[in-house]
Amino acid sequence: MRGRITWTVPLAAIDRVDYAGGRVLLKLSPDAGGAEDSAALTLTTRNTTAADAFVQQLRTALRRRPASPQAPAQVVREVTGRRLPRLPPISAGGKIALGIVPYLAFFSVAVDKGAEAGIEGPVAFIMLYCPVGWLMLHAGWTEVMRDALILRRRGITVPGRIRDYDWHHISEGRGEWRPVYEFRTLEGRNLVVTQPVGREHKGERGPVDVTYDPLSPTRVRSLRDKRLAIRGIALTFFGVLSVVLMLIPLWLFISALLTGW
Repeated sequence: MRGRITWTVPLAAIDRVDYAGGRVLLKLSPDAGGAEDSAALTLTTRNTTAADAFVQQLRTALRRRPASPQAPAQVVREVTGRRLPRLPPISAGGKIALGIVPYLAFFSVAVDKGAEAGIEGPVAFIMLYCPVGWLMLHAGWTEVMRDALILRRRGITVPGRIRDYDWHHISEGRGEWRPVYEFRTLEGRNLVVTQPVGREHKGERGPVDVTYDPLSPTRVRSLRDKRLAIRGIALTFFGVLSVVLMLIPLWLFISALLTGW
């Protein structure tokens, strides 16, 4: 292996092995294709001890190889996809710090430029509101809108019922009641599924139309749950509003960079 390239070299494709100071040269037979020049393959390493052991084992294997190999003496060259470097794991506090420090610098420059333009107050309000708006957008999309759009596109609606409500603890003194649906899929499977997002108070039990995702039956919604749709629309609206408002301090920040602060 060398970077993203891997060679598979059968013993029958090697004529001779030359070695000197950590540099191994594999002389290939004329009919062995796939190498860089189809004549030789060079391996280099700084670990001479490992290279000495490799060459010794390889030469021993070459002496013991059969005179008439059954497998074709073909060198295979493969190029793998580019691998992105893996970043070390970052704690939640570290992620917050990485986000807060640049944002504070962004905040300071935008407010200063806003003061020069006479809109310091609105810019400061936008900068304070936008992080909350981004959280609202994330919550509205992941908790409500994403599943609603998936179910609208490929969901199947069947008769079912709400058999109970499960209390889901979110944080200290805060939680929600999630409805538990019981229904039968078109394939005849009887399922009991708890909706992944709920409400502050229990709702009604009893018969209800249940829409489920055939690719993931645990993704369910009820046509009766209009409050959930309203909450998702509200969260998404105020989240998108924060993105739009952020264009104002972003323009001020870019203008500060172009004019040398």
